[in-house]
Amino acid sequence: MLQSIRPYLLIILLLFPFLFGKAQNRDTVSKQNFNPIVDSSLVFKNLHSPKKATYMSLILPGLGQAYNHKYWKIPIIYAGFGTISYFFVQNQKGYTKYRDAYISRIDDDAANDDILPQYTTENLRVIKNLYWKDRDLTIIIAAVLYSLNVLDANVDAHFFTYDISDDLTFNIKPSLQPTYGQHSTNTAGLSFSLNF
Repeated sequence: MLQSIRPYLLIILLLFPFLFGKAQNRDTVSKQNFNPIVDSSLVFKNLHSPKKATYMSLILPGLGQAYNHKYWKIPIIYAGFGTISYFFVQNQKGYTKYRDAYISRIDDDAANDDILPQYTTENLRVIKNLYWKDRDLTIIIAAVLYSLNVLDANVDAHFFTYDISDDLTFNIKPSLQPTYGQHSTNTAGLSFSLNF
């Protein structure tokens, strides 16, 4: 057993200084290129890309929300897709059942007329069409939910670096404003200030 491990151990020991040396070189290069004059908010905005969040949500719903650190939205998205999938499957089963009964009823074989005998031929056609429309509606709702998922990831990524300070204040103070003319007097008024 030890004989089979030795070649791998030797390879790892030989590669370790090489890998460590590369990491050390990268670290020194990044320290040399560090420019403290560059605005850190601009660098941060470039690191968080709305385009990347959009593509991630296009590939896998919820992945853009994870990229934006909005983890609480992921279960909501998948609960929506789960609900839509449930109704799609139920409507597809109903559509298939009533479609097959309707086709059996309108064919020339009289032996097939006893499938769902409580319904008339017209009732089978109407029920089949209702399930068909409901199934197609669930597909449209799924497409809308998918689009909203992508749009939400894009908007959240745009607002990811938006600074919302706790010091949002609106102050109203009385003020005296000088009036110029024949008589230099002060006029009472209100001063509005907004801090953000």
